[in-house]
Amino acid sequence: MVTSCVGIVSVQRVTAGDAVDRHIVFGELVDADAVVVPGPLDWLRDPAIDFEVLIASSRRGGPGHVERVRVRQAEVIGVDSGPEGACAVLRLERAAAHRPYAGGRFDGDRLRTELEGYPDVWRGLCAIGAVRTELTDLDKDRVLRPVADWEAARRAALVRERLVSPAEVAQLKCCIFVICWWCQECRGDWWD
Repeated sequence: MVTSCVGIVSVQRVTAGDAVDRHIVFGELVDADAVVVPGPLDWLRDPAIDFEVLIASSRRGGPGHVERVRVRQAEVIGVDSGPEGACAVLRLERAAAHRPYAGGRFDGDRLRTELEGYPDVWRGLCAIGAVRTELTDLDKDRVLRPVADWEAARRAALVRERLVSPAEVAQLKCCIFVICWWCQECRGDWWD
């Protein structure tokens, strides 16, 4: 499901727990398959931390839209005169269903001027409007608790249980199963 909403981005540990427990850092979806996150980036350099990107947006009615996307590649980008001001660009394995943030027009000359004055890439991106400044100040509980609730509600509704007679079980639609000799639409073993 593609949504026209700009989502909130949270880099998350791939472990047990909910969206709040797993949160590492907030970031910004800047392209369909690219997320920018601020430093410090110690978690990114730690090979023991497996992570993914959570993108969520609220809807006017019902639970919000939540997606989790694995990262294909991460690139740390910083200024040589201030490497501690580096940020990371996370390339996603697939395009996100959410709309990327479209702040101000990206102005490379203005970013260069910002970085010459202070070598912090995230701060420079904020200054030119490429990312939202408030992302580093968000309260993870306030932002991600509803997301955890949306995911729990989706998970609770995932399983549907039907207990029926043996005759009704035998009448299940044949295309549910791989072996199907009744259905004219099924080709069967295509590799033979």
